[in-house]
Amino acid sequence: MPPKKKWKKRLTSSNGFTSELEDRTLLSEKELLELALRKLTLRPHAIVELKRQLLQHSENEMLIDSIIQRLTRCGYLDDRKFAEAVVQAGFEQKLHARSRIEEELTARGVDPNLVRKVLQEHFPSSEEPGQLSRAMEKKLKTLTLPLDTKSLSRLYNYLVRQGFSEESIHQELERRFGDEPDLLRERKRN
Repeated sequence: MPPKKKWKKRLTSSNGFTSELEDRTLLSEKELLELALRKLTLRPHAIVELKRQLLQHSENEMLIDSIIQRLTRCGYLDDRKFAEAVVQAGFEQKLHARSRIEEELTARGVDPNLVRKVLQEHFPSSEEPGQLSRAMEKKLKTLTLPLDTKSLSRLYNYLVRQGFSEESIHQELERRFGDEPDLLRERKRN
């Protein structure tokens, strides 16, 4: 079944100009609370992130603030727990670097000071080289050995996307493969 289209209504104002507005129904308090709970059962959310999503369904910001306060009091919404969950997943499962995890949490609306505290507690800077090594091992399992320039570029780009610095990647590549990273440098110059 094809997805439903969101039709737009044309409204003509008193001055004769027409504007297009999406036809969206505004939800009641009970419906907003149910929506928020449904979203929170799917995955954890930051307070700002959930507020943005609820504002798409209601223009009453005071009502949304009261719903968020209620969810926070009940323990369903907590930025610290959310940040800890994202850091743990990024560290253990996704093998992201600290900078990538920090970017992700900040983009989701978590306070930067809280992000730094949680990162320091659960993913200290001293763990970064080990994380880089684990991420490299994971990617090397998918590449055929011996590494040619193309495979080395794939490995390098993967590690950059994970949030590791270029300098630390080059150091790890030199430690593991010796002169082969020179192939990568030559390719970057061309």
